[in-house]
Amino acid sequence: MHMAKQKRYKFLKSILSVATAAVVAYFGFGAFLFNQTLSRKAADRGYIKEDILAGMVVPKKKSVLEKLFVKIAGEASGMEGFFETPYFPVYQEGVKWYLEKNPEKVVTDSPRGINIHAEIIRADDICGENPSDLWLICLHGYSGRIWGSGPIVKKFHAWGFNALMPHACGHGDSEDRFVSMGWFDRLDALAWIDYLNREYDNPKIVLYGGSMGGATVMMAVGEELPENVVCAIADSGYTSAYDVFDMQARTTFHTGPITKPGLHALNTVARLRAGFSLRDASSAAQLEKAKTPVLFIHGDADKAVPFHMMQEVYDAAACEKEMFAAPGAGHGEAMYYYPERFDDAVRGFIDRHLFK
Repeated sequence: MHMAKQKRYKFLKSILSVATAAVVAYFGFGAFLFNQTLSRKAADRGYIKEDILAGMVVPKKKSVLEKLFVKIAGEASGMEGFFETPYFPVYQEGVKWYLEKNPEKVVTDSPRGINIHAEIIRADDICGENPSDLWLICLHGYSGRIWGSGPIVKKFHAWGFNALMPHACGHGDSEDRFVSMGWFDRLDALAWIDYLNREYDNPKIVLYGGSMGGATVMMAVGEELPENVVCAIADSGYTSAYDVFDMQARTTFHTGPITKPGLHALNTVARLRAGFSLRDASSAAQLEKAKTPVLFIHGDADKAVPFHMMQEVYDAAACEKEMFAAPGAGHGEAMYYYPERFDDAVRGFIDRHLFK
């Protein structure tokens, strides 16, 4: 009888040890994935790279592991080959233009209970004594910085728009220690709309975002927006953070059968450390509630966010909507591949809703 109890005890102890090891492995794997995708450190990888390529700083030495993740981040963002294209100088010039404008730094409260940060470039210098009432809120992408939106901001500036560029969660001057893939950024976008409505008389607001910023735009229009948000433009945005992580895991990391358990572990840790899951951050679900008109832009050669996702978000949108597909363009490249068609599509869409 005593031997039987000892065997049962050893068996239960073994089961408990295996279960404990499994739990530790699960959370450890989830924490590793979180640190490599949703942490501030992950978001900062692209920052140094863009700085170097914009010709602003001297490259820093990196470990072999850091170099690997920078390379993967470049492939995942779809920007890896962009810097060798003939239109990279246009991007670089836009970045330098932005920095030379010496943007004004502004702060406001987010409904999330923290301070959020942005920069403003005014159109007053080209509007003389009649300051423009047109406002662009421009939302940047994953691992980017607000000055990386320089080319599109420069374009809107020439059209007479003031521009406000928020720092995304976990990027730049953000007080967050994590990236929300647009989910909490959508609430911050609402706070910036409120800020403009408090600070300026009758501003006419256009939302624009690329990549993660495009997803943020789509998530934001699923909320109740004031009527002076005349329209929104989503460039190269994804259906949901879960979908794009799943795709990137399979195609960039080639994770195969461990993809689903890995995403499950990442979701669990994200809920604990950041308060959301990748499935929460769904552009498609938010668009089902949208009332603000949306223009969807996507290149059909996009390797970071598959082209088919544009059709999915377009179909999900309950609002007035238009689509601009750019044959041959990669991630966020439509404005460079087809500058005239891009300008006609964007300006025409804005004018149709601004002056109706």
